[in-house]
Amino acid sequence: MRRSTMATIRMPLALSVLLWMAAFLGGCGTVSELFARGKTLVSPSAQVSVPAGASAAAVVKAESPPVPLAPSPENKPSVVPPQVISALPGISRITPRMDVPLERSYNDAVLTEDTVWSGEVFVEGSLTVAPQTTLTLEPGTVVRFRRTVPGDGAGPLLLVQGRLVVRGNADAPVRFTTSFPDPLAGEWQGIILLGSEKKNLLEQCRIEGAAAGIDASFSSVTLKQVTFAACGTGARFQDSIVTVSGGEASDNAVGMELVESESDIRDMVVRGNRLGITVRGGSLLLEGAGLTDNREAGLTGAASRLSISGTFSQGNGIGIVLTDCEGKVTGARIAENRHVGIHLVRSRVRVYGNEIVSNAGIGLRVEDGQGVAWGNAFSGNGRFDIENAGREDFRAIANWWGDPSPPLDMRLDHQAQDPARGRIFVNPVLKARPYFPALNSVAK
Repeated sequence: MRRSTMATIRMPLALSVLLWMAAFLGGCGTVSELFARGKTLVSPSAQVSVPAGASAAAVVKAESPPVPLAPSPENKPSVVPPQVISALPGISRITPRMDVPLERSYNDAVLTEDTVWSGEVFVEGSLTVAPQTTLTLEPGTVVRFRRTVPGDGAGPLLLVQGRLVVRGNADAPVRFTTSFPDPLAGEWQGIILLGSEKKNLLEQCRIEGAAAGIDASFSSVTLKQVTFAACGTGARFQDSIVTVSGGEASDNAVGMELVESESDIRDMVVRGNRLGITVRGGSLLLEGAGLTDNREAGLTGAASRLSISGTFSQGNGIGIVLTDCEGKVTGARIAENRHVGIHLVRSRVRVYGNEIVSNAGIGLRVEDGQGVAWGNAFSGNGRFDIENAGREDFRAIANWWGDPSPPLDMRLDHQAQDPARGRIFVNPVLKARPYFPALNSVAK
C-alpha cells in the first residue's frame, strides 16, 4: 500500500518536470537541433576524403590552409601540424598480370638463410627476413613490389627482423619501386624494420611509391645517399638509432618522421614535401641540411632535444617550429619562408649566429621568454623581425638589424603594441653584420 501511495505522489512531480523541459526546449528548438549544433565541435579538417570523380593524387598534393600569423588566444591553431596522411593514390592501383621468372619472385615468403639479390626481383604479398638472416642487395638491383589487392594496408612489403644490407653505388644504384613507370604513393607498404639492431645499411639507393619508404621500430639503421620520393612518408623511425649521410626526401606527404629516436642527419636535402622533417621526442642532430619548398613547414619538433647547425631553410610555409624543445639553432640561413622563419613555443632554445632574412611574415616568433637570440642578422622580414606573442619578456640582445629604415621599434611586435604582452630587449645592438661561414653545397 505504501509503494502505491508513493507512486501516486511522484506522478504529478514527474509530469511537471516533463512539462518544464518541453517548455524550455521549445524556446531552443528541437532536441535534434541542439545536438546538430554540437557537431560543429568536430574539426572539419580531421579527415580527408576523395570527392567523387576527383583524382586521389590531387588530394595528396592538396595544401592545408596557411597558419594564421596572429591567431586569437581562444582560437589558436596547433603549432605542430598533425601527421595525417589520407587517400594515398596508389592503394587502389593493381599491377597487371605478367610472367616473371619464378626464381626471381617471392609471394608471402620467409627468408631463413642469408640471401644475395642482383638483377631484377619481384615481390608480392609479404617477404620476411627472419631473425639471424641477412639479405644483401648488390649494385644495380631493382626490386619491384607488385600490388595484387586494393586497399589501405594491403600492399606488398619487405619485413626485416634480421639484417638488410643494400650496397648500391653512384654508377649502379639500387632501386625499390613498383611495376609502373610513374610510381604513386601507397602502391606498396614499404621496408619495415622491426627489432632489427644488427647495423642495417642502405647505401646509394632510391625508394619510391611506398606508403612509408622505411618504417623502422626499435632498430639501428644507417643511410648513405638514399633518396625517398613519391611516398606517403619517406622514412619513419620510432625508438631507433638513425644515422643519415646525404640523400634526399622529395615529393612526399612527410619527408621524414622521427619518434623517440636518436638521430644524426647530415647533408640531406628535404624539399617539395607537405612536411619536411617532424621530430617527436628523442634527439636530433641536423647539420648541413637543405629544407626547401615544403608546403607547411621545413622542420617541426615537439618535446625533443635538437642541435640544428649549418642548415638552410627557405621557401617553406614555416621554416622551423619548435614546441617544448631544448637545444640550439646556429649557423643557419632562415630565408624567404612564406609565414614565419622560426617559431618557438615553450622551448629553451638558443638562436645564435643565424641569418633570418626576407621571410614574408615574421622572422622569429616566440610565445614566451624561455629562448634567447643573439649574434643573428635580421633584415627584410615582411611584417616584423621578431614578434613576442606571449606575456614574458624575450631577450634578443646583440643582434644586427640591417638597414635602419624602417626604425627598429617598428620591426618589433611586443608590449609596445599590446600591453598584455611581454617586451623584447634588444640593446645593445651590433653595429656591423656578423660573419657567417659559408654553407656547404647541400645547404646553399
